[in-house]
Amino acid sequence: MPPQNKPHFEEGVNLLFQRWTALQLAVVNEWGGGNSKEKGQQLLDDVIHWFYTSKDQDQTDLEVFLDEALQTDFNVQAEDDSPYQIARSLVNMHHRVAQGDFSYLESLRQQQPASAAACQNADGAAAEDSSSSDEEGEGGSGSDDAMDAGGGEDMDMDDAPPVKSGPVIDEDGFQVVQRKGRGRK
Repeated sequence: MPPQNKPHFEEGVNLLFQRWTALQLAVVNEWGGGNSKEKGQQLLDDVIHWFYTSKDQDQTDLEVFLDEALQTDFNVQAEDDSPYQIARSLVNMHHRVAQGDFSYLESLRQQQPASAAACQNADGAAAEDSSSSDEEGEGGSGSDDAMDAGGGEDMDMDDAPPVKSGPVIDEDGFQVVQRKGRGRK
C-alpha cells in the first residue's frame, strides 16, 4: 500500500469498528472489564498492524482473529456472523484503498456510527424477547440476541447472511451442538 494511502485505510478501519455493533456493545457494556475501551482500541491497532505485516491478507484468517479476540477479550460469542462481515469489508477496503479507490471509504464517512444509545436500545429490545433471562444475571440476558439486532445493517455486503437452522435433537432427546462452517478446524 502506498504510504500516502495508509491514513485513509486507518480511518476506514476505525469507521468500520465504530459501526460494528457486537464490538460496540462489548465496549459500552464493559464486557471485557473496566478496560474494555482500551481492549477495543488495541484490537483496532492489532488489525491495522496485521494488514501492514501480513503478506497475504486472507479473509478467513482475519475472521478467525476477530472472532477469537471477541471471545478472549470480551467473552462474546458473535453468533451474528459479524466477524465474517467485518473481515470481508476490511479486506475489500484494503484492496480498494491500496489501489487509490476511496469510494468505499466515502460511503463509510456518510454513515452514522453505532451509538451507545442505539446499542443499549438493541440490548434492551433483545432482552425483552429473550426467554432464558435467568442464566446471566442483571443486564446480560439479551447479549447474544442483541448482536443479531442490526449487526449487519451498516455493512455493504453482496450476500445475505446464511439462515440459521433450528436446534437438532437426537433420538435420546438431547440437543446436538453443531460446529460452524467456513473451514474451521
